[in-house]
Amino acid sequence: MKDAYSLDRDERGLDEQYSTLYKAYFKIFARCGLPAIAVAADVGIMGGSMAHEFMYLTPIGEDTILICDNCGYTANRQVARFRKPIPEAEEQRPGERVPTPGTSTIQTLAGTLQVPESSTAKAVFLVATVEGSERFVLAVVRGDMELGETKLANALGASGLRPARPEEVRAVGAEPGYGSPLGVEGAIVVVDDTIPASPNLVAGANEEGFHFLNVNYGRDFEADILADIAAARDGSLCPECGDAMRAVRGVEAGNIFKLGTRYSEVLGASFLDADGKRKPVVMGSYGIGLGRLLACIAEEHHDENGLVWPISVAPYHVHIVAAETGEMADGLYERLVSAGVEVLYDDRRESLGAKFKDADLIGAPIRLILTPRSLQRGGVEIKARRGSEGFVVPIEETVAAVRGEISDLEAEILLRVGSA
Repeated sequence: MKDAYSLDRDERGLDEQYSTLYKAYFKIFARCGLPAIAVAADVGIMGGSMAHEFMYLTPIGEDTILICDNCGYTANRQVARFRKPIPEAEEQRPGERVPTPGTSTIQTLAGTLQVPESSTAKAVFLVATVEGSERFVLAVVRGDMELGETKLANALGASGLRPARPEEVRAVGAEPGYGSPLGVEGAIVVVDDTIPASPNLVAGANEEGFHFLNVNYGRDFEADILADIAAARDGSLCPECGDAMRAVRGVEAGNIFKLGTRYSEVLGASFLDADGKRKPVVMGSYGIGLGRLLACIAEEHHDENGLVWPISVAPYHVHIVAAETGEMADGLYERLVSAGVEVLYDDRRESLGAKFKDADLIGAPIRLILTPRSLQRGGVEIKARRGSEGFVVPIEETVAAVRGEISDLEAEILLRVGSA
């Protein structure tokens, strides 16, 4: 990791530092040739009051990001908010226990009873680690929604979650596949905030093959914790403007956190303020994963033949491919190095075909080709890795021509940084 920390006297100072690093990270990623976006994120084990992740969007990413193209709202699915459809109000009807054999999933239950999935209650059984102890948790979301485990963990203040085993489920009076909060004892019941506004739901009877109709929050069960624990997904409505959001995959390349005084208070990191009082330092944390950054650059800048390095992060500016080593090729290498150009010189006794193939694979931005054919054409062929056509310059003009190519490539990068 490339780590940075800010130490301030108050929250206002942290806000300024956070904003500065937020903008700087966009410029860093732009200079690396990486189109990153910032998304609201879970603070996770780092803690604090706010976090953003810098994401490179790619179908092979490990995270799901919700994006609203209308207003620009973006968030990791772990914490993404969304507007939840609320059913029309109706009178509470009497509960009724009905046989529902073979309906251990919401899909089969809704199909058997001919009701929409939004009229069902989904129970999820987990074991949470809270303050070092394991607690049985029964989470309830509407059947047309999915449980967001990060949201649930945050609501519980849990450091970890795991699926409950069948024997653990039955120990609290519930039944796997047919569960609900009805009659359950010894569990922390966490209910999504849509449930109180969703009348007459179908919920498990905690008996295999049976469900209850017309289950209502407040009358039939209550929550220990009522919170937003449902996960957004593709098509969910934006919490800011109400437009449908799209879900995309991404790789986290960097993150920033407002840590506040969480660590400074524990470690006794304090300062004497102007009023003569000792106060804890207000901290921020900022990191870029160098290995992840490298992988993302490779994913963004490649073709069917290999890597295509941006000049700003390329391990070498120039790759010399010569038909054979000798005074001419050696001299060209030495003049470029003396001019401050980073050069990879392929002096192996391999065929030109093998050298060209490896040059494509390695992906240095500029290739210098020194062969009998290039000499017949007037000197050294200069070819950009991402271009299709090269041009020939006399050997004595090569250093100046390479410098010009490097300057042009760097100008493109700076233009991108300036717009970040």
